[in-house]
Amino acid sequence: MDSLYSLLSGKTKGDRVNLLNEMATSLRESYQKEAMTFSFEADSLAEKLGDLSGQSRALENIGWIYYRQGQWQLSFEYSEKAYNLAVEAKDELQAARLMNNMGALYFEQQNYPMAIQQFKKGYELATKVNDLSTQIRSLNNVALNMVQTNQLDSAMAYASLSIKLNENAGSPYLTSFADRVIGDVYLAKGAYDSAQVIFNRSLQIAQIQGVKSFEAGVLHRLGNAYLKDGKLDQAEKILLYSIELCEENNFLDELSKSHRYLAKIYEENNDLQKAFFHQSKFLVLNDSLLNKSNRDRLGLLQEMFQRNLEESELELLKAQNENQSYRLQTSRRYTIFFAVTALLIGALGIRLFFLNKNVSKFNADLLEQQRKIEEQNLELANQSNQLKEMNDTKNKLFSILGHDLRGPISQVKSVIDLLLAGHLNQEEFNELLLVLNKDIDSVNFTLNNTLQWSMAQMDGFKVNLSVFDLREVVDNSLNLLQASFKEKELSIFNQMESRVEVYADRDLIEVVVRNILNNAVKFSNSEDAVTIFSETDGEWAHWYVLDQGIGMEEAQIQLLLSDSYSLTKSRPGTYKEKGSGLGLQLAKEFTRRCGGEISIDSHLGHGTKFCIRLPLANSIYHLQSVRNEEEFKG
Repeated sequence: MDSLYSLLSGKTKGDRVNLLNEMATSLRESYQKEAMTFSFEADSLAEKLGDLSGQSRALENIGWIYYRQGQWQLSFEYSEKAYNLAVEAKDELQAARLMNNMGALYFEQQNYPMAIQQFKKGYELATKVNDLSTQIRSLNNVALNMVQTNQLDSAMAYASLSIKLNENAGSPYLTSFADRVIGDVYLAKGAYDSAQVIFNRSLQIAQIQGVKSFEAGVLHRLGNAYLKDGKLDQAEKILLYSIELCEENNFLDELSKSHRYLAKIYEENNDLQKAFFHQSKFLVLNDSLLNKSNRDRLGLLQEMFQRNLEESELELLKAQNENQSYRLQTSRRYTIFFAVTALLIGALGIRLFFLNKNVSKFNADLLEQQRKIEEQNLELANQSNQLKEMNDTKNKLFSILGHDLRGPISQVKSVIDLLLAGHLNQEEFNELLLVLNKDIDSVNFTLNNTLQWSMAQMDGFKVNLSVFDLREVVDNSLNLLQASFKEKELSIFNQMESRVEVYADRDLIEVVVRNILNNAVKFSNSEDAVTIFSETDGEWAHWYVLDQGIGMEEAQIQLLLSDSYSLTKSRPGTYKEKGSGLGLQLAKEFTRRCGGEISIDSHLGHGTKFCIRLPLANSIYHLQSVRNEEEFKG
């Protein structure tokens, strides 16, 4: 590092800006603190010199460092400012680099199609200016996002092209990145031996280069490849080293994955104590990461929405100013015109006739402009209300999650602390294990519902319709809830037809079925009966769940079935079970997204009957023709 500082001595201001930016770029993956110092100095100096490209490069490095640190809002602010400076300076190379920064932020939003679009645009700009390094980086990022969308062959093609281009560039880090993506493809395809070879090669390059963050990213992947291939000893050795590296450098995401895979290894080896220890570590870390990720993702969405709102307001003000200026100029022209007309009134009578037509047309244009301005104002007001509702929903959700998750997690931690301190023997621990398992099941159910809800709120959420057997989905959910049935000694009567083929999104309907059945168990009394049956009427399948529980008031039913989204605190069950309030909201929303409908018939103290209506498989073509007709009319 001292040798790097010695390079700066004696450099002129312009050369110093370029050298500071080059040093920051080379250090930002390994020595972020020093890279940040160089970048801020380059930004300050470039701004004084009026060097737009140099300032854009400095802000790009700052934005990337904040991205690596998980501070996505700051990353977005600096990257956006850097991009505007690059456009102003007409620096296409710098714009290409920033396309990769913006694509990375879309990746964190899990908006992979938009991320791929940004990275491809960065590749096109880099190709235009013949910058090989940025071309390779863009190709690697496209491949990484295609792995996330299961476009495995395309991902392999882009990563292979990256390696081929890198033969001329000679960047070990970029080669290691491409190898890691290829390893992910092999792992997803089940080619575990090939994945191990590629990951080992990527790991060796990362260790030689000293890029610890990338080394951590490869280690848990290699451990997972050994685990899936049954090489448990090699997997354990790699993952223990990964945990040590991640704890030293605070790589929390990679640390949680390493604990998760180690828990599976010890479970395979029947070492339940170690398996429980690592699984507990994974749950705590994963819960923390999910909460932080959701908060950051919502914050980033709010920041992007706020930017669009401000741009709309500026455009509106600009249009209003232009309109006012136009009206003032026109008013002056007419003042002069009418002064001359007063002198020539007799000779210009015909002229006044045509002028009157022009004035009428002008007034009509003004009225049209006023109408458009009023529509824009109304749209802005609606967007502002939507943002307020989004913030209110977010605050309610975090409040409910914080209340419902804190208790079970604290109980798990207390038991673990007692066990580690030696205050519990094996018999006492086994007695508490059933209680812990129930608490963890509750936390897992709440987190799954929260994740499904978060995904449903994102742009780009897709419904994958297909034909499947609803009876099979119901049977799977009943198996998962057997422990809850036994705890309350419930009698389950499944009177469904042996096969009920429907046309919907199987994953979404699994969430619907699981939440409806869980709701029936939650509000049923001990030794009650839960009856499940189905009916068909030629076009639709009707699935019913009837319980003998505590029931609901009509006002609560109307609130649950309304078109607007309402997140309320869930009522406790008959055994004081807790919930997040998301379950029935997800059931309603996912049913409707699949072209179906949900209805509820309930009375306080007399149980509840849920009905889920879904299209039958043989009505697919009828529904498609109806949709086409509606689109044509629209």
